[in-house]
Parts: sequence; structure tokens; C-alpha cells
Amino acid sequence: MFDRDELFHDAPDEVVAAAYADVAPSAPLPPLDEMEPGPLLAARLACIDDTTLTPQERLRVLKAQQRMASHFAAQMLRSMAAVSDCIDAVEDDPQLAAESSAAEIRTALRLTRRTADSELSFALDLRRRLPAVWRLLAAGDIDRRRAWVLVKGTEHLTVAAARRVVDRLVGEAPHLTTGQLGARLRRACLEVDPEEGRDRYHTAVTDRRVVSEAGVDGTAHLFGLDLPPHRVAAITRRINRMARSLRRDGESRTMDQIRADVFLDLLAGRSEGAGGVVDLQVDLDTLAQLSDHPRSSSEGSGGLLCVTRKAVPSSARV
Repeated sequence: MFDRDELFHDAPDEVVAAAYADVAPSAPLPPLDEMEPGPLLAARLACIDDTTLTPQERLRVLKAQQRMASHFAAQMLRSMAAVSDCIDAVEDDPQLAAESSAAEIRTALRLTRRTADSELSFALDLRRRLPAVWRLLAAGDIDRRRAWVLVKGTEHLTVAAARRVVDRLVGEAPHLTTGQLGARLRRACLEVDPEEGRDRYHTAVTDRRVVSEAGVDGTAHLFGLDLPPHRVAAITRRINRMARSLRRDGESRTMDQIRADVFLDLLAGRSEGAGGVVDLQVDLDTLAQLSDHPRSSSEGSGGLLCVTRKAVPSSARV
């Protein structure tokens, strides 16, 4: 599957030894879980014939590959920070140095300006603000996504406070999803600096707004941003309650569709149970079930008409 002689012909002796060790088709899978990410693990992974693996062995290989991907991501980010260090050493203007560093990285990796700026900022945060997160990434204990959550979720804190938060989560982070990690991170930030959390909340609520944007399918999206959570929770409960009341036999809409229709009705000013008014004109014979003759208002009437007004919420209409 691989030409090992060509692949490792310039590699250090210990890497070559690892590459040739235990790679016979009948040999068991190496103890990948016990190997630190680096050249030796990379050599072992490069020489595994994955066509002979069992499903469980494939999962072990996948986990080892993820550790290697994290390790290499950490090395790339360290190299980006090193590029910035080199330019900082010869450029007196910090702003110009930052722009030059991002420009060099953008050119080397064919990135957009925004992506290059973001990547360099991420690299410098790991190197300067949160070296513990960089070490977790380099060791393969967390992936890049979780490292990003830790960096971005603490950027509003002072360096000292951010490091205290990270120290609390270092043991848990390798075992959490990004969603779980983000939730625990937000709670830890509030516990470390509750006053800063209150100030941030009031600032955000002050900037509350509604944003609309076009969807890719010709639809539209409507967002309410930075709203008071207790009011959002109350509104959500009301929408769910109204949607459940409209869910009846024969209803063809999904609950999501009903909730969306209720949401639009409420914003359009239609109160619960009164979305519109329909005039129904029915002759007395039909009301008495002596005939079944619908009559429009423009038709002549041979008898007394009963006119009723019925409120129909538009969210109840298909």
C-alpha cells in the first residue's frame, strides 16, 4: 500500500524503525492509544493497511488520526505566531507589523484577508493569553474546535481571569463536546468574574435589535438578537402552547410549521384566536338542514339570510 523506502528515506532512525515495526499483515494493530502525537505515531499510521482492520480497529485509528490532526494544527498555529514574532522584531509600528504578518500568512496559505486575520489572532491568543489551551491541542487532548471555544469564550476576560477559567476546565475539556464545553465555559466565566458578566449582559441588552436577511431559497430569516432571556422564554412557551392547541386531527403541517405560522401571526398583530374575520351567509333552509345550497352575498335571496361573523386565526389555515 505504501512505499516505505521512499516515504521514510530521509527520516530519523527511530522513525524508520517505528515505520517498519509490526506492519506485517498478520500483526496486531500497534498500541496507538498509548503513543503521543508526533513523528512516531505519524509513521505508524502511515504504514497501517486499513483494508485489513476490524470496525473497532478503524475507530482506534480514527482517534489516533484526530490526535495527530490536533497536533499538526497546534504546530501550524505556533508557526503563524512565529511569523508575527519575526516581523515584530524588525517593525516598530505594531499596527503595521500585525497587518504585515497577516498579509504574509494570507499569501503563503492562499487565505482571504478576514481568514488570515482571524487565524493569526487565534494563534497569538493561544501563544500569549492561553498557553495551556495550546498545550492541550499539541498533545492531541482537544481538537481545534474545542480550542476555538476556549479562546473565543474567554476573550472578554482579563488574561488572569481567562487563565483561571481554563485551569478549571483543563481536566474536563477532552471529554466534552463543543456545546457542553461552551455551556460550562459560560458558567465558569460568570463564577470567576460575576460583575463583568453583569456588565456584559446589560451592554448586550442595550444593543438589542431585530435583523432580517434573505434566505438562499428565496425565503427570509428574522432574528431577534441580544434579547432578555426571560422574555424570550415566555414568548417561546406561548408560541408552543398556541401551536399545540392548533394541532388537531387532519392537520397536515408539522409542529415547526405551525410554530412559525403562529410566530408570524403574533408579529402581524393577530391575537390568539382572532387572526381574521370571515362573513358567512347561510339561508334558513340550509341552517335547518332542509337543503345544502351555499349562497354567495351577490345571489338573490329567496328567504331570510342569517349573517354570522367568525374569527379565524390565519395560523389555523393551511
